[in-house]
Amino acid sequence: MRIQPISQIKINQPVNFKSNPKGGIYTNITNNDGTLEDTVKQYNILVIFLSSLLAGLSLLAIFGKKGSFKLAESNLVKFESLKNNSKIPTLENCKSINKELKEILEQQININKAGNDIISEIGETPNTANRFLLYGSPGVGKSYFAKIYAKSMDADYMEVLFSDFNSKWVGETESKMKEIFNSILKTAEKNPNKKYAVTFNEIDALVVPPDNLPQSRGTHWVSILRQRSIFLNYLEVLKEKAPNVTIIGTTNISPKNSGLDRAAMSRFQNLIEVPYPNKECLKEALKMNLEKLKNKDEFFKANNEQLTELANKMADRKFSFRNLENVVQEAKNMFVSEKIKGNKEGFKIEYLNKAVQLVKLSDGELEQSTKKV
Repeated sequence: MRIQPISQIKINQPVNFKSNPKGGIYTNITNNDGTLEDTVKQYNILVIFLSSLLAGLSLLAIFGKKGSFKLAESNLVKFESLKNNSKIPTLENCKSINKELKEILEQQININKAGNDIISEIGETPNTANRFLLYGSPGVGKSYFAKIYAKSMDADYMEVLFSDFNSKWVGETESKMKEIFNSILKTAEKNPNKKYAVTFNEIDALVVPPDNLPQSRGTHWVSILRQRSIFLNYLEVLKEKAPNVTIIGTTNISPKNSGLDRAAMSRFQNLIEVPYPNKECLKEALKMNLEKLKNKDEFFKANNEQLTELANKMADRKFSFRNLENVVQEAKNMFVSEKIKGNKEGFKIEYLNKAVQLVKLSDGELEQSTKKV
């Protein structure tokens, strides 16, 4: 059957497209010899051609020169020095950290800083300090303490989120993961005498236990297993080829239940719980968040007992650091509102007390209520 060139089709009537239950499209257009079949088939060929063209253009976005596969530009996270970051203290001068947690992190740092003269006495390099997991409830400061650890160790820092490599395209998530790990490996091998720390936040999204995956064996299921495999394999590669890199995982899920992958947990020999801050931590955190107050020294001196009492109340209600930050911000909002109304007084402790009362459920209380349900 001869297919008539589209440019020669003569349309005798207005086009009226209708769906065809057998596939293709019905129209009321006719060509010059009155044959409807040729016209319809020509239209379908055009649709297929245009679809193929669009698909080809999409591939050009991810194919490099000479046909080699190349990822589209990705916003890879980079290492940064925390040395001059005034918002991040070191373990030595951080007062808002639980004593037990501080001792554990100090031990990890000491192991990493041990010289060859000490290591030679035991005959091998201790690797346990290169892999540890910080777990605890939301808002207790896991990512913050990871940065404190990195700064205390004088290590350049990188934070990796699941969104940094997650993609809707099949296979691209795994490719981005490899790209990130290879970037870490290349940097560490290039500077073997320098320390690096990499935090994988919300690691539970990355290493889902196979038993917890949906029973369907679709593409998504296979992709998750591949991501898990890549992550676990690269942990071993870094351990062998880049001992100057510390890998830190953070998660809200306790490793005591089945929510975390056992194979992944076995690679993090140190599982460190980050508890809710106690009253001493909360009081120091209050002061840190009020550092920019005008006449702060006079405020702290005049309200020392009230700040202690306020910290005690927050500790009893299991406030997280995030809860505390919200309280301070709300208190500052109250101050600004009063100033606009003409109040000439300075920042008052009453603002903080009112802000605490406005918190109906702290993170700790919310967690307890969820467990009861």
